[in-house]
Amino acid sequence: MASRSTARKHTLAEQADRFALYQEAVNAPVDNIEFIERVYSEMRGVKPKVLKEDFCGTALLATEWAKRGPQRRSIGVDLDAEALAWARRHNLGPAGPTIASRIELVHANVLAPNEARANVVCALNFSYFLLPSRQQLLAYFRNVRRSLRPRGLFVLDCIGGTEAVADYHERREYDGFSYLWDHSEFNPLDHTARCSISFAFPDGSRIEPAFAYRWRVWTVPELRDLLEEAGFAAPRVFWEYTDEEDGTTEYREIAHEQNQEIWLTYLVAST
Repeated sequence: MASRSTARKHTLAEQADRFALYQEAVNAPVDNIEFIERVYSEMRGVKPKVLKEDFCGTALLATEWAKRGPQRRSIGVDLDAEALAWARRHNLGPAGPTIASRIELVHANVLAPNEARANVVCALNFSYFLLPSRQQLLAYFRNVRRSLRPRGLFVLDCIGGTEAVADYHERREYDGFSYLWDHSEFNPLDHTARCSISFAFPDGSRIEPAFAYRWRVWTVPELRDLLEEAGFAAPRVFWEYTDEEDGTTEYREIAHEQNQEIWLTYLVAST
């Protein structure tokens, strides 16, 4: 048996939880909910009660939604059984049984028919980019259309710009770790790229990659055409603007805008 002095110490990467790190570095549930509530209230005159989060992963957004009050209910759909199990342990469990009872997690492909009905369906963090063909994305949008209640809204985000259609890398610093995004092997013929998220730690260790996939960088005109073909009204586009002085961000509805290295938008489609 190794002595206390010779036993190997675990690296920070070995001790880390990749799902927890992802939530801290990528998810922004409060901002998402505030945007959804604002737009829904402006368009429908009331606040929405039922949210369906497609590609929900660890269901952080679905959990935060249910915490907003006893009338709130959420449905999270994802194909990753490991992420859903983590969600039950680390998000629904700590939220308590009352809140957890208003959250339904569904282990399924978003392309499969689902009986759930919601006021709002969302697909955020560009998750639908995982559907690379027009046929798949149209089928998904039609599924969303069927899962919305009357006067429902579909909210999705989109990323673009000159860097989004090229190889690029990003590093962001957080308390105790660094977030590393790699976007490479971009193919201009089909707009797909190899993507990965890694995490680096002060002791030099890494989780590399923590998540890896290939996605298609869909463009706003393509999304608008597919949404209308799926039966939605022409979607509204909300562009991200950041105040250079205080760093605050807001989304304003636009009809035209200049291209940038990287830009972010919400698209809101109504039934």
